[in-house]
Amino acid sequence: MPLYLDEIYLNASSSDNTQKGVALIQQVLKNGFPPGVTLKAGPWASNEEAKIVLILDIQDHSLTFDGFAKAVGSGTIARRRLTPLVEWSALEKAMAS
Repeated sequence: MPLYLDEIYLNASSSDNTQKGVALIQQVLKNGFPPGVTLKAGPWASNEEAKIVLILDIQDHSLTFDGFAKAVGSGTIARRRLTPLVEWSALEKAMAS
């Protein structure tokens, strides 16, 4: 299962923008993710940055491009950092070879 740490940075230039970003995330949580995307953990909010953090199983992350491109283009989302995650055993195996 391809897991990703998904950090969604809200446009916090104003309270209104921040509220729109949170509402967008709430809408996705309520209505569902694109096909092939499953929420595994979260969402969490950072208390240090204006961001939402999720752990997602994403079969094809290119399917999430359209939604994020529109959110960034609208000014609701500032940016996104999508980090692939692997099991600890994968690291141990790589270190042993």
